[in-house]
Amino acid sequence: MTVGYLDHIKEVGNIKRGAVAGWVPDIQHFFNYLGYKLKPDGVFGKMTMYVVKDFQRHSKLKADGVIGNNTKDKMLYYDSGEIDNTYCPEVFEPILGNIEDIDCYKLEKYCLTKRLSGLSWAFMDGQYDHDVNVLHNIAHAILESASGTSFIARLKNNLYGFRAYDSSPVASAGMFKDYPDCIDTWTKWWRRNYLLSGGKYFNENNEHGVNVRYATSPIAGINKAFIVRDLRSYVKT
Repeated sequence: MTVGYLDHIKEVGNIKRGAVAGWVPDIQHFFNYLGYKLKPDGVFGKMTMYVVKDFQRHSKLKADGVIGNNTKDKMLYYDSGEIDNTYCPEVFEPILGNIEDIDCYKLEKYCLTKRLSGLSWAFMDGQYDHDVNVLHNIAHAILESASGTSFIARLKNNLYGFRAYDSSPVASAGMFKDYPDCIDTWTKWWRRNYLLSGGKYFNENNEHGVNVRYATSPIAGINKAFIVRDLRSYVKT
């Protein structure tokens, strides 16, 4: 199977911020196919450059935001549509109902490296009580709280930036009695609003679908998925 968004892209020169039309809409559609979130407006603006840099970083290329030959080669590799060439399948895997069988000792060791020591049991309870995949839950906590180091996490026991609106993040963020209380409350809310079909913000039961309404960042969903990949490798080896 060939996706074909980028056929013949190597026939043109470097593509960078400021480019309009031409290859830009196809590039934007391609990155959405991978799991990013871009408005396909045909303008290579700040958000498109942000996504290109993230793609380059994960592909171990120079993250300069310019689509040159090396970046094109890597994009064409993923544009082939071959199963073995999937960029980050974790961004499309189900979250709700995807029960993970993992080594709890290794999970706690991982939590320790992310300043989430002693919380593996709380994340596991979120899986068994609410049917929400434990690795995706932890990935949200890691990304949203900078591995438990953010000011909101430390001030309000809020690992997810829950209700931390852009206009007044610290003031609006929810306060919890402790981290386990936060994990349980947020997991129930996330399940009800984002993961259940019919939920207020439901789009798809995966990180790609969640990120449609969850965050303004075009890379948040896929970066949570990459955390899931790393975490799964750690706890299952």
